[in-house]
Amino acid sequence: MIPRAFEYFNPPTLEEAVRLLEQYGEDAKLMAGGQSLLPMMKLRMVSPTVVVDLWHVPELDAIRQDDGMVRIGAMTTHYALQSSPVIQRNAPALADAARVVGDPLVRNLGTIGGSAAHAAYNADYPAVLVALGAEIRALGPDGERTIEAADFFTDTFTTCLEPAEIIIEIAIPVPSDADRSSYLKLSRRGTDFAIVGVAAALTKGDDGGCADARVVLTGVGSIPVRATDAEEILKAGPLNADRIQEAGEAAKRNLDPPSDVQADAPYRIDVSGVYVRRAVTAAWNRN
Repeated sequence: MIPRAFEYFNPPTLEEAVRLLEQYGEDAKLMAGGQSLLPMMKLRMVSPTVVVDLWHVPELDAIRQDDGMVRIGAMTTHYALQSSPVIQRNAPALADAARVVGDPLVRNLGTIGGSAAHAAYNADYPAVLVALGAEIRALGPDGERTIEAADFFTDTFTTCLEPAEIIIEIAIPVPSDADRSSYLKLSRRGTDFAIVGVAAALTKGDDGGCADARVVLTGVGSIPVRATDAEEILKAGPLNADRIQEAGEAAKRNLDPPSDVQADAPYRIDVSGVYVRRAVTAAWNRN
């Protein structure tokens, strides 16, 4: 289908983009890579009268490390993330996720900021950002603010961003030598959203056990779901196959996933335990 007619703006600065969003209010939509917005406009699921494009705003696609953080510009593409040595070294779970987002076209055009703001319940990045303790920096009419990833996602396609706020950067703490992470997902095809995805971020203790754990699922709720029972089991003793199996079973408890064309709820619950075991094992065995 063809989207309804709209007015297009290509602002040269973030401040101008914020001003346009504030001026046009609910009639405006922000476009990053366009890989979520444009299909929705073609299907007329959304029909903004104004589109504000960030593609030519400078300095939003950098990846750098400073002050103990890996800082990722909001317009950084999935391909740039998966191929970045800085991301591969400091946030391997994020590189894992970037490799399985969509197809090559989507990975070369889609952006981490656009995906985070879209907040699909079965997207890959939200669970990873929560597991890695990421911070999301946004700019709006009242200036900048920093939001914890765990507080950022509030419902399906909904975040705590104000209408005229724009994500400008995502920051992830630089891990220690004891930290390791991974992300795995189940999907019908490599280009699909996750039926279930699991991000695991673990810290190896001095005794060889798991000193800390974050296990976060996507595809099983309207926001990323943290498997706290599984985390406590992983930290309770030697991290062997039996303990990982027990954690996988614990992760399935109290899940209330949706049913959709990809999978029904009981299937999502069943495979959640499997993918928790696989993601935890992959993270623990990572050098």
